[in-house]
Amino acid sequence: MDPLAESLIRKTDPGPYGQAIFLSQKMINEAFDDMWYFTPEDDPPPLREYKEDFFSGSVDMQLNAPTVKLMVTTKQDPQLYFMLNIKSGKITIYTGKSPKDPKPKDFDVAGWTFGFAVKIARKEVKKDDPKFSAAVTSAGFSPDVYSLAQLYLDISSSTVNHEQYNSYGAYDWQKEDPRTRSVFDSFCQEWWNEMKERNCNVVGYSLQATDSDPTKVDAATFPPTSIDYWVYPWLDPNVSNPPLTDDSPNNALCYLMMSDFKPSPARVGIEYSGAFVNGGGLYVMNSDNFWGNWLIPLMQGLNKGAEIIPLEPVAEYRPERATYQFDTNIRYSVGVDGDSGTTDPYFAFTKSSSQPPTWTWSGAEKTSSKTTSNGAGIVLEVSQKSITSTELSFDEGGRRVHLKGKTVFDFHTQFIQHGIMDEPSHMTTTVDWNFKMSLSTVNDGGIQFARVPLTPEDTCSVSISAAKGNVQWKYGFDEASQFFGDGLNMYLNHDTLQIENALLGSLRGQDRLLLPAAGTFSMVDPMFNSRGDLLVTLKYHNADPPNPPAMSFMMMQTPASIPITTVKPGIRGPVSINVEGLPPRTEPRAASKPQTRYGGIAIPVSV
Repeated sequence: MDPLAESLIRKTDPGPYGQAIFLSQKMINEAFDDMWYFTPEDDPPPLREYKEDFFSGSVDMQLNAPTVKLMVTTKQDPQLYFMLNIKSGKITIYTGKSPKDPKPKDFDVAGWTFGFAVKIARKEVKKDDPKFSAAVTSAGFSPDVYSLAQLYLDISSSTVNHEQYNSYGAYDWQKEDPRTRSVFDSFCQEWWNEMKERNCNVVGYSLQATDSDPTKVDAATFPPTSIDYWVYPWLDPNVSNPPLTDDSPNNALCYLMMSDFKPSPARVGIEYSGAFVNGGGLYVMNSDNFWGNWLIPLMQGLNKGAEIIPLEPVAEYRPERATYQFDTNIRYSVGVDGDSGTTDPYFAFTKSSSQPPTWTWSGAEKTSSKTTSNGAGIVLEVSQKSITSTELSFDEGGRRVHLKGKTVFDFHTQFIQHGIMDEPSHMTTTVDWNFKMSLSTVNDGGIQFARVPLTPEDTCSVSISAAKGNVQWKYGFDEASQFFGDGLNMYLNHDTLQIENALLGSLRGQDRLLLPAAGTFSMVDPMFNSRGDLLVTLKYHNADPPNPPAMSFMMMQTPASIPITTVKPGIRGPVSINVEGLPPRTEPRAASKPQTRYGGIAIPVSV
């Protein structure tokens, strides 16, 4: 495994956050550049062209695509600089002290750049704002439960551009007098003010749950309840002890999200663990969310449905027959009926401490027995015991999920003649079954699973260990053993297939996992790192111009639910986010199916 892949797969850790989005500086700047191609030339926004007359001069300049610089050598603001890149134009500054004699001085600003220290800030959108109504109320959510946070570039902490990131081409700006430089700084501030007035500094809106009352929240599983912002450094895995480097194209802007009203860490940000991105974008869902809070409770339905429960076996005396006057047979049920659901702790998986982790479940040993007698000193004792176990795993660096199960069923038949025990017949049937599914696509932000085809032998197989003892079987002991084993194999295979189909249907419908930012990004190549975190490559869908489009939202109907709404006004390109949660669902449930009970025909036996 090459160092970059090893760093991503075996070292990355988004903790303590539940979800994270990493956007490299390179990806953001390329998206800005793409966005610029579609910017309208009529009534251009101030990021495309800026013309204004002031008492102290005038500005007439055409701009190239903006860029950002991400700084990692400090963990304090500013960590992000927004770069104004001038393509061509002229700035005129009146250097005279009287309006009658302005003494204009012209500057050719072609190729000049200016850096503004910014941070991603957040403010609440008022409930009477049309944006709030469109995003929250119209989507059927309670305004008392959800708030709408507007994300925007904020330079309120810095009213001037930062000289160390300014470039004046071949011009020696430092020789200018302080008044000229001050006037120029005021032009820059006016440009930024117009950016704010025209909402060109708004980078998106996020819908965020705010009420921890479970009776009021619309049961979506992972809508972010808090969002922090951070700059994550690039440390080249191919280099020993690489230094932190400001303005690296592989430094990443991060959206760090908590769910379920868990508090954000007291210290904002995450420690460096490994290389999440190399010039691209990545979505990460913490394994605790993906497995512990979502997939594991659903997979527990297979534990419930596949457990073999011994029922009272067949043990009957048939005096009407001249020979083989006793009947016996195994009896069992596949799966648990009644009110025991998949949230029952009995069916819960146990996570290993290894890496990659596995999750195992082992049911309790279950037994049943029955005794019958001919009334003349001959007793038939029949007993059964069964234990079922499962193991859930995934492919490190891959996208497959594997659940394998095993049932060991013991069937014991013994005669007792006048108090003396004969050598019993004993059969042990072991049934192994496998179920594999793969993360196939991420469609509209929804994780899609597909069944991995297996051969019939790999899907469900049976092995039998048996000893005849002194019991006489009318149709042959070996034949009876095979008959019992084939029955277990058939019913268990049929039953698990029903549940697997129901699980796959559920994962496509009510229990579908939808990821944040689906409207902004296309999502490809899902896989797991060694911790079991879900990693999904992000690419911008498109590059809308910075003029805010009309408020819109995307609704995706699912059975009995409406998902959290996506809202995308403002610049839907670099540093943009929209937040979706899982469709509402009730507690994880077992697949609906009748319980399978097996009794079979009675098999005559004798001493």
